[in-house]
Amino acid sequence: MQAAAELIQKIWVIDEAALSKTLLDAMAQGKAVIHDGVAYWATGSGNTGIIQHIPFKETVIKSAEEAIKAAQMTTVMATAASTCVILGALIIQTKYLAAKLDKIQNTVDEIAKELHSQNIVYYMDKITDYIGGIEVARTLLQDRSLAHEIKEIAYPLLGSTAAKRNHALSFIDNILSFARSSNEFTNKHYELIVNFAHMMLEIMPLGMHTEYLLASRVGKPQLAEQILTDGAERYQSAMNAYKVFLNEQHRSLVRGTLGNKAEIFHRIEHKAEQLIKSEENHLLLSLPSGRIAALERI
Repeated sequence: MQAAAELIQKIWVIDEAALSKTLLDAMAQGKAVIHDGVAYWATGSGNTGIIQHIPFKETVIKSAEEAIKAAQMTTVMATAASTCVILGALIIQTKYLAAKLDKIQNTVDEIAKELHSQNIVYYMDKITDYIGGIEVARTLLQDRSLAHEIKEIAYPLLGSTAAKRNHALSFIDNILSFARSSNEFTNKHYELIVNFAHMMLEIMPLGMHTEYLLASRVGKPQLAEQILTDGAERYQSAMNAYKVFLNEQHRSLVRGTLGNKAEIFHRIEHKAEQLIKSEENHLLLSLPSGRIAALERI
C-alpha cells in the first residue's frame, strides 16, 4: 500500500497495555476473534459473545508503510489482526481512501468524455454508484461514538453497496474486452480502459474492507465475516480475468502483434505485477483467524 506522507496525520491504534487478561489468554489460545475493535469469543472456545471492546490510543505516523511496520512489531496481537486494524484505521481515519476514490472518479469522468459507447457509460455509472456508497460508509465510520445512531442508515446501505460492488466486479472482464478490441481504440483509449480496470482492482479491497468495518460497527459481525468471504471470492474471479488479459497481451507482445501499444503495456505490466503480489490487499480481504461463536437461539 503506497500513500503520500501528507495524507497521514493521526490515527487511533490498539492500546496493548489496556487489553484484559481474559482477552490476552483467549488470543494466546486462538479463542478470540477481533472485528472493528471488538473482541468476540471464537467458535470452539466454549463461550459466546463479546470478550472486550478494544481500547485505542492516538498515534502519529508519517506513512502507510510505517504504520504497517509498527503493526507487525506488536507483541500481544497476532500480526495479521494487528495489521488489519492499522489498515482499517488508514482507510477510515485518513485521506488515503478518499484520495483513491477521487482519482478513480476523475478517470471515470475522462473516459466518459473520450468514449461514448453505451456499454461504457453503463459501466461507468455503476462504478460511480459504488464509489458513492463507499464514501458514505467511510463517513459513517469516522466517529465510533455514533455507532448506535448510524444503524438505520447503515443497514440499507450495506445491502445496496454489496449489490453495486458485485456489479462492478462483474464488469472487469467486460471492460477489459473493450481493450482487446484494438481496432476500435486509440492508444490513449487503450491506456485509459486498462488503467481504469487496474484502479478498480486496487480500490475494491479497500471498498470491501470498508463494508466489512461498517457491518462490524453496527453489531453485525457474522455479516461482516460473510462480506469478506464472499467479496474475496468475487475479487479473485475479477483478478483472474485481469491475469488472463495480461497474459494474452504479453503473448501478443512476444509475437510482435501488439503494435504501438507495446510501450503502454510495459507500463501497465509493471503496475499489474505489484497489484497481483499485494500483501495488503490479501490482508484486507482476509478474515481474522477463527470465526465468531454463534449465539444460541431459543
